Amino acid sequence: MKFLLSMVLVLSMTITSDLYAEEGPTYEPNVAEYYVSSFNDGKDMDDMMKWAEKWKKWATTGDAAGPNEDYRASMLIPYYGVNLDTFDFIWLGINSNPEKQAEGNDYWVQNGGKLLGELPVNNPQVINTWQRTVSETPDGGAGYVVYSDCKYGEGVTGEQQYDAYYAYAQAAKKLGDVAGRKMIWPTMGVTPGWDYDYVQAVYTSTISDYGKNWTNFWGSAEEMPEYEALEALGGVCENQRSFTIVPIKN
Repeated sequence: MKFLLSMVLVLSMTITSDLYAEEGPTYEPNVAEYYVSSFNDGKDMDDMMKWAEKWKKWATTGDAAGPNEDYRASMLIPYYGVNLDTFDFIWLGINSNPEKQAEGNDYWVQNGGKLLGELPVNNPQVINTWQRTVSETPDGGAGYVVYSDCKYGEGVTGEQQYDAYYAYAQAAKKLGDVAGRKMIWPTMGVTPGWDYDYVQAVYTSTISDYGKNWTNFWGSAEEMPEYEALEALGGVCENQRSFTIVPIKN
C-alpha cells in the first residue's frame, strides 16, 4: 500500500497550486473521519437522529462552539453495495486541516464524555483520511454519493492523477456535468488487506441529478480530449457503493 507516499503527494499539491491560477479554482487538501456505525441493541435511526440533534446543539453553543466551528458532519446511509448487514450508517466529519481536526477532537475527548455515553451506536472501525475536492456541484450541495476504490496506472503519481482529473472535471462542467468529485487517501483505520491507492467519490445534490448526469452528459463524455487524457493514465476503479447523505452540521 502507498498511504505514506500518497500523503506526501497530497501535501505537494498545495505547492503547485499556482500552476492552475489561469485555468480556474483549485482546492486545498482537507481531512475527514469516517465512523462506521452499528446500532446498539434496541436502538434505531430515530434514536440516532435525536442524538445527532443533541450533539449539534452541544457543538454550536457555549465553549464547544469554537473548537467545533470548522467541523462539518453528515451521515451516509447505505443504498447500493455489498455486506450492507455489517453496519447501519457512516458518520462523516470533515475539517479544513489537521490542526482544526485535532483541536475539535481534543475538546471532545476532554468534554464529550456524557454525550459519548448516550451514543446509540458502536463504532468498530474509524477511518481517518486526507481528501481533496476535484469539483463541486452547481449548488454546493451533496445528497447522494458513489465511492470506488482506485489504483493508479503504472508509474502514475497522485499529483498526475489529480491534475488530469481536475482538467477533466472542469471540461465536463461545460458539457452539463453536475457532479462533484473528490480523491480520498486513507491514512489510519483502513481495513487490513485494502490494496488500493485512493478512493474516488462522485456526488450529486440529489439522487435524480445522478441519473440525469447519465442522460445529459455521459453520451458525449468519451469524445472529450480531457477524458482521453485521463483514460490514458491507466489505472482502475472498482467496488462501487453508494449512499444517501443526511446533513447534520454544515
